Amino acid sequence: MVYTYFGNELYHHGILGMKWGVRRYQNEDGTLTEEGKKRYNRDIQENKAKKKDSRIDTSSPDPNRWVREDKERALDTVNESSKLVNQLSKIEQETRTQPVKQKMDLSNMTDKELRDQINRELLEQQYNKLFAEETTPQTSKGREYVQNTLEIAGTVLGLTSSALAIALSIQKLTGKG
Repeated sequence: MVYTYFGNELYHHGILGMKWGVRRYQNEDGTLTEEGKKRYNRDIQENKAKKKDSRIDTSSPDPNRWVREDKERALDTVNESSKLVNQLSKIEQETRTQPVKQKMDLSNMTDKELRDQINRELLEQQYNKLFAEETTPQTSKGREYVQNTLEIAGTVLGLTSSALAIALSIQKLTGKG
């Protein structure tokens, strides 16, 4: 679909009822488009490579099956991409640096000094837990960029996957697929 603008007029060049992401394999009169001819030839070549029991009927072109297969392939691609984004998010979370506590040399302290030190630490922890303000740890710009990208990609892929799944379900329910 192409829109062109000349002066004060807008011209629309496209096919009536055209849908985004759906290829036209067949003209209104039933003849195959160039893309349809390529797809039909590909079907015949793929069929020749299959065993006899798993071949499909290629005696006549089936543009509806091709469109359905395109949608299913797109859905599979989106789902696999979504899985990849989830895996990358998990890797990003696992690779965050964690604070490490170092052991202290306590051999020079008496038991009383050690108990006093522990009591003091526990009191400070309780005080901080109750009254201290929380601050978010500072992250690098690169990690922040990756986190934002993965969050956006995951959202987009999730929505796209849902939309494709709904479109395929509707197509199957209406009997067009």
